[in-house]
Parts: sequence; C-alpha cells; structure tokens
Amino acid sequence: MSSTPQVPFQIFDAIIIGAGAAGLFCAAQAGQQGLKVLLIDHAPKVAEKIRISGGGRCNFTNRDLDVRAPHKHFVGQNPQFCRSALSRFTPADFITLMDRHGIAHHEKHKGQLFADHSAEDIIAMLLAECTAGGVQRWQPCQVKKAVLSPENPDTESDCSYQIETDRGLVQAANLVIATGGLSPSRFLTPSSSAPVPPACSARPRPASRA
Repeated sequence: MSSTPQVPFQIFDAIIIGAGAAGLFCAAQAGQQGLKVLLIDHAPKVAEKIRISGGGRCNFTNRDLDVRAPHKHFVGQNPQFCRSALSRFTPADFITLMDRHGIAHHEKHKGQLFADHSAEDIIAMLLAECTAGGVQRWQPCQVKKAVLSPENPDTESDCSYQIETDRGLVQAANLVIATGGLSPSRFLTPSSSAPVPPACSARPRPASRA
C-alpha cells in the first residue's frame, strides 16, 4: 500500500500574523530589506481598524510627538516599550511616506493628522509598500498552531517557527504576532484552546544568509 506523500514546508524568512496597520507596515519593511515574508490574516479584508479610524479618514500620526522622548506619549504600564520604534521612525518619516504616495492630509487638532480623502488611501499605500517588498499574503487564513523548534532555542542557532494554517504548513526563522486586541476581530477558531497575545514579537531571530 502506498503512503500519502508528505507536503513539504513552505519556508520564509519571516511570518507575520495579523494584517492590520502594524502587520502591514512590518511586512513591508521586512520585505523591502530583502526578506521573504508571509503575511497571514483570518479576515478577507486587511486593516479594518484603519478603515474605521478617524471617522473614516484615519488619524495616522501626530506631528507634535517629541522624537527625543517618544515614550512619554505612550499610555501603558511599560512606556519604554515604544521608545526604540518611535525614535527610529518618526512622524516626519511617515509624512514623507504619505507625500511619496501622493496622499493629501491635514492637521485637525493639536498635531493630529488625517487623510483628506479616505482611510482607504492609507490602506492602499501600505498594500503598495508590501507589494514593493514582494510580501506574500494569505487571506482569509486561520492559524491553528505555532511551535518553536527545537524546544530549547538557546542551545541551537538554527531554530525556527513551524506554523500550521488551514492553507498548509509554513516555517520561518522569525515570527511576529500583530493581532492587536480581540475587538472587532475574532482571530481564534472555535476549536482553539488559547487566545493569541496582542501585538508582540515571538522571539525573532535573524534569518540565515547564503
């Protein structure tokens, strides 16, 4: 009796779970730095929270953020969390990106910037940036399980994440979880046993280079 052939893993440098603002931007940046990136989301449409933010015009940044001390604007128990990201990519950098894509914007109140036309323009911009980075997107796609192999990564230099999805198995040296909060999205399937933690990276490791 012949056995069913095993489907090989699809291998990526980075897998990003969650195609909201953070996931799209992360995927675009990684792809444009030469990494092979897979972006996964359970929903058929990306960035639903962008779509409804700012009354449909997306308040995308605040020009008054102090880039020398961005953590003082962060609301949470660990304000240092955002310090590196917000000092490396400033509101001025994002405004430059908007201008490069020809998206008109205006200041509404105390440095708050909104798109003139629609939040859809910003979604289109992020998708274009992903395309420029060669990012592969799976949507809709459910993640069933994520496993770090080997179990003790501190003893191995070639550990990777194996992700089981309803489109098959994938593997990557780096995993980013950018699923945000539970509302309005429902990331888990009814059979899932544990919630996915919001917006965090899962022990990312550099992808190997040839």
